[in-house]
Amino acid sequence: MRFFLILFLPIFLFAHKVNLFLDLKDDNLYINSYFANSKPCKSCKFKIESDGLVFESRLDENGEYNYKSSNDFFKVTVDAGSSHFVSKDIKVSKKIVEVENKETIEEDKKIKELVEENTLLKNKIEVLEEQLNYFEIFKIAFGLILIAFIFLIIKRVKS
Repeated sequence: MRFFLILFLPIFLFAHKVNLFLDLKDDNLYINSYFANSKPCKSCKFKIESDGLVFESRLDENGEYNYKSSNDFFKVTVDAGSSHFVSKDIKVSKKIVEVENKETIEEDKKIKELVEENTLLKNKIEVLEEQLNYFEIFKIAFGLILIAFIFLIIKRVKS
């Protein structure tokens, strides 16, 4: 019995991990924080550091926050309490040069909107993939327990 307890103990420890996703587009820093079981980090404290400036607030009910700034580098730290925190840095890799032609500017805006929507969808896909990976552990554990239960029934039937 101790063996099974020791075997499954790491699964419960894994559930406390805090994940942080950052995206910097169009002078907008998108922050998304969630636990390993894909539950949002509701009302978690976070801190944004950029060029000596510090901004502190709390995440919303979805574990998200949008911060508007024209800086190129940010360091974000999310504190979920009970010594569960995560920190990440993000910087702009290249600047987008504006074009004077109105048609080109309108096309760029449409492309930017589509890219932003695509990025949000990618974020959701990553969260869903982590959820699937998390439940794979339970499927394996359930299968092993079911096999052990079948062997136990067979043993009792024979005796």
